[in-house]
Amino acid sequence: MNIYNILRFAGRGSIPAPLKLLGLWALHVCGRRTAGVFIDPVLSCNLRCRMCYFSDPEKRGSLHGVMTAAQIDQAERALFHRALKLQIGCGAEPTLYPHLCELIRRGRLAGVPYISLTTNGQLLATGRVDPYALAEAGLNEITLSMHGTTAPVYEELMTGAKFDNMLALAKLLGDVKTRFPNFKIRVNYTVNSLNIHDLEGDKFWAVWPDGVQPDIVQLRPVQDLGKSAWTDFDLQPIIAAYDSTIGAVAEECRRRGIICIAPSSADVGATGGQQDNASAVIEDVTYCYVSPDSCYKADFRDDDSYESYHRRHRTARALLRAALFPGSARDRHVTKKLNYRIK
Repeated sequence: MNIYNILRFAGRGSIPAPLKLLGLWALHVCGRRTAGVFIDPVLSCNLRCRMCYFSDPEKRGSLHGVMTAAQIDQAERALFHRALKLQIGCGAEPTLYPHLCELIRRGRLAGVPYISLTTNGQLLATGRVDPYALAEAGLNEITLSMHGTTAPVYEELMTGAKFDNMLALAKLLGDVKTRFPNFKIRVNYTVNSLNIHDLEGDKFWAVWPDGVQPDIVQLRPVQDLGKSAWTDFDLQPIIAAYDSTIGAVAEECRRRGIICIAPSSADVGATGGQQDNASAVIEDVTYCYVSPDSCYKADFRDDDSYESYHRRHRTARALLRAALFPGSARDRHVTKKLNYRIK
């Protein structure tokens, strides 16, 4: 298992928390890649998906801006050399960024091992953004936000999107995989009371052309993450239909050799809780968010590097103290992360 996978599963499993922290401490002080850099190069979206805060006029009005060349330079200089993964597109639509291929190329030239793009895919399907050019630049994976498998449900939840575009994109991504065999397709499907039945039978698989299928399927129960047009967060319909929907898709993924990331039936409702001390410290060190509004942390200075910031904050000492004296780690806090099972 490589370092990325070790860190990816650092918050779960049977490895004792002190050993996780000691391992991260060793990698941190040795200057190894331990971070995920999550970047929103533009704070805008072409859709108004009902489960997203871009559907709320007040929240949408507070989000604006495009990263400048100087901001991209800062992120590359300060963070890319410590990144195991560059995730482009976190809470906004990255295909609106006009220099997307250049950003991917810069990540690749900096030696980032894995580069992923999360998108609703509409601009890819209509030809405004060339997926072949993205793969040629060094993109490893596209994560496609797809919250329905029938036209009425898809277009109801993903306001402004066209279901026919999504079907065209599925074929197009299959063609990209033919040219770039190692290219990955990941599907992110947020499940709610309206789209749960779009997972029944063969509906999920019917959208994919013959010979094309995703490499990774991620099924997330809806969460209340703030203001949005969607107000139904009752998980009982999802739990009641679990076996014929989420469970059935997960089983079919297993049969097809597709990675499925989904909660178990018992964990569907486990969308929040107290994060343990080890996971909190690990997240602080390994999660780097960048946008037009910020670079990594609120007190990250323009002349900072990843190393200078953590020297100033004595992060190595904090990691070692947390590993050797677990009771000294800071208080637990609530996390919104789901309890997934990989099937």
